[in-house]
Amino acid sequence: MMRKISRVLKIKPLYLLLITTIVCIISFLAGLDVKQIQTLAIIALMMSGIIFYWEFKVSFSSLGMVLLLLVGGLDIEGFIKFSHLDVIIFLIGMMIIVEYLERVAFFEGIVNFLLRTLCKTAFSLISVFFIMTAIFASLVGVITAILFMIPIVLDIALKYRVNVIPLILMVVFAANIGSSATAVGNPVGILIALGGHLTFFDFIRWSTPITTVSLLISLVFSFLIFKEDLHKLNRVMSEESKVALVEKGEISIKEQLKSWALFIGVLTVIALHEVLEKMLNLQEGNILLAAAIGGATIVLFLRHEELEDILENGVDWPVLLFFIFLFSSVGALEHVGITEIIANTLKNIAGGNIAMVLLAVMVIASLLSAFLDNVLTVAFFIPVINHLKEMGLNVYPLWWGLLFSGTYFGNFTIIASTANIVAVSLLESRKAGRITFMEWLKYGPIFSVIPIVIAFFLLYLQLPLM
Repeated sequence: MMRKISRVLKIKPLYLLLITTIVCIISFLAGLDVKQIQTLAIIALMMSGIIFYWEFKVSFSSLGMVLLLLVGGLDIEGFIKFSHLDVIIFLIGMMIIVEYLERVAFFEGIVNFLLRTLCKTAFSLISVFFIMTAIFASLVGVITAILFMIPIVLDIALKYRVNVIPLILMVVFAANIGSSATAVGNPVGILIALGGHLTFFDFIRWSTPITTVSLLISLVFSFLIFKEDLHKLNRVMSEESKVALVEKGEISIKEQLKSWALFIGVLTVIALHEVLEKMLNLQEGNILLAAAIGGATIVLFLRHEELEDILENGVDWPVLLFFIFLFSSVGALEHVGITEIIANTLKNIAGGNIAMVLLAVMVIASLLSAFLDNVLTVAFFIPVINHLKEMGLNVYPLWWGLLFSGTYFGNFTIIASTANIVAVSLLESRKAGRITFMEWLKYGPIFSVIPIVIAFFLLYLQLPLM
């Protein structure tokens, strides 16, 4: 066993070198300039380092950013633009809120209510979690859904002493798929709604039905793939059905009312942020960010004596730093003009056949989303699709293909979606377990490929209507 581990450790650096070299050769043969080749090589090194050495993800993302700054693939202005500080601040606010809700046993109260009423078996429990997560993600955003649902899942695993990883994976898969139902479910949807001038009702007509079908089929596959874990959970739930549910202590009615008021208030403002921003004539995203910061501010006033402890234990600073470095480094692809190259490639593929263009966009966007951040992938593709529109192509179907590619293939790897990284970091920070990159890869592709095939088939059938 030790020999095998030693051999793997020796081979991993060779993989990094091999992948980086292959990317350099392909980039050179494609006729890219020196800066573009350097940028692609650095990002290939960074991504392969993150994949093979997940525990050093912050270090490799930091290294990538440093190298990009040194070769000119990224500048200070680009760093600020692509670091998505609004997302980082939003996450900090929501993490503070979640920490407070955990301290007052809010999530455990929800778990106990579900177990007493709706969820008498593991299969009914997972069905409720799956659908509830998807609805949360579609209404208040995929990251918010993860931040609220993961603690509930952790409580279930702790209560029944079962493996939490399958539960985590199912919740994340449901969140990513469900987030495609509306424009506000995922930053991907927001970008596409703005870039394609799509309305809320456009999403209800074209996206929600396909998302619903994909979600239900994914739920069935969850029962099949994780059946052993679910049977074990079901057996334990049955054996302990008559055992009193354990609480973390008596929580006063006043404290419960405070936590529920905060929870409902923040979710309501997040769900209605777009309407409120239009009513108040505010820039897009102002209310959304204010909801998270405002909720966190209330927590800091309510628990001012615990401020330092909440900031230290409730906020996952390493993962936030990882996000900043990752977003900035991958954003360098746009900075050096890779987007334009992709547009020209699709132009040659097009040939006026919208079905072929749709397939090409979905395949390329899916592959990029699997190993780059899906938000950045979609941001790259928006000017590509607009360029195709200028050529006279009907790009309406492409917006929906891009939406499903970005959201569904967010399930493919740990780094494909911000929600995945948040979920894994919550698991690790609470010392409840650990999911490696390769372990995720055992299941992620299944919940990416099957939904995207369904989405493409349903879009293809409706092409004459678009």
